[in-house]
Amino acid sequence: MSVKSAYTSKIKKSISEINQKDWTEVVANRNIYLSVAYLQSLEKSMNEDMTLFYSVVYDSDRKPVLVVAFQLVSFKYCGGNHPHIFKHFSNEKTEEGFNMKTLVCGNVFSDGENGFLWNDGISDADAIEQMTKIADEIKKDPSVKKQLSIILFKEFFPGSEPYADLLKDHSYKDFMIDVNMVLEMHDTWKTMDDYLESMTTKFRTRAKGVFKKSAQLELKSLSAKEIEEQHDRINELFSNVVAKSDYNLGTMMPDTFGALKVSLGDHFSFRGIFLKEELVGFSTSFIHKGIIEANYVGMDYEHNKDMAIYQRLLYDYVEQALALNAKELQLGRTSELIKSCLGAKPVNMKLYAKHKKPVTNILLSTVLSFLSPSKFELRKPFKANFPN
Repeated sequence: MSVKSAYTSKIKKSISEINQKDWTEVVANRNIYLSVAYLQSLEKSMNEDMTLFYSVVYDSDRKPVLVVAFQLVSFKYCGGNHPHIFKHFSNEKTEEGFNMKTLVCGNVFSDGENGFLWNDGISDADAIEQMTKIADEIKKDPSVKKQLSIILFKEFFPGSEPYADLLKDHSYKDFMIDVNMVLEMHDTWKTMDDYLESMTTKFRTRAKGVFKKSAQLELKSLSAKEIEEQHDRINELFSNVVAKSDYNLGTMMPDTFGALKVSLGDHFSFRGIFLKEELVGFSTSFIHKGIIEANYVGMDYEHNKDMAIYQRLLYDYVEQALALNAKELQLGRTSELIKSCLGAKPVNMKLYAKHKKPVTNILLSTVLSFLSPSKFELRKPFKANFPN
């Protein structure tokens, strides 16, 4: 497949088929999710659950100016109240809800603008135009055409509107889902005690209560080999969490965790939480350029009730950020109230979507309105004189 314009590009289904030198030149170590090592791990472990597409865009001098990655996955909506309008968009209706095959420019396993990068050799407007053309070209692929419903660009942080809103010129509809809860790490926090001392008595007491309830638990980092040894238990704990979600856009398989540890090393963290010798919870995160991005968690909900497993994992993220002298901890979506108790603040994330059929696309705004951000009461755990 190719895209005809002043720029040239070809679409491939494996990162191994891409000119990796040109790809890496554009990425320039700016995004771990677009690194060749990450993408190779994803392909290796997720090839039965998603189809990946890649393209390098070249200018008239054959210089690489833009890279873009798409993931074809299923959007599964299992909310208690299924909007009647969903029937117009779903590929499949099940007893649990609706499935919609979605072509995503981005990374379905992380928040942020992780599906594309461009350099100074191309304007913002041209970059957006090229990405939409590539999406339209992928849409024509026989393996995609029949099953595809939605094309999605995810997720843009505040400040990205000058170029992100250009997608509206190509018939994409903007919408927001749950906020990303972000904790800014302060220079005064050198230890966990420093962090806790910056809190009001109420929230410091609450944090210490979590540590007391979870005192029997042991936290440790797992190697790729240890992740493999715990494969079945990890899958069980992960499934517990996935089952409670109203919707998901692709699900990472436990096999991927081990593959990521091998390929990314210290840039990928897998933390297990044990009750004696039994794994009762885990967390994963990516570390890159002073930012820790919390990723997946899994847990035994029965033990969570009396041992505060989930909250202990959240405080462990803070401990990891302190140990690595990180500048920012991105805790992701969901459980906003609990995360705000740690000092995290909400950051709006905007997405852009388009249905493959122009007529049906007119109705899309109505459907997207059902995916508005959840409402929650923001807690402010830090002392009044602490710089929030």
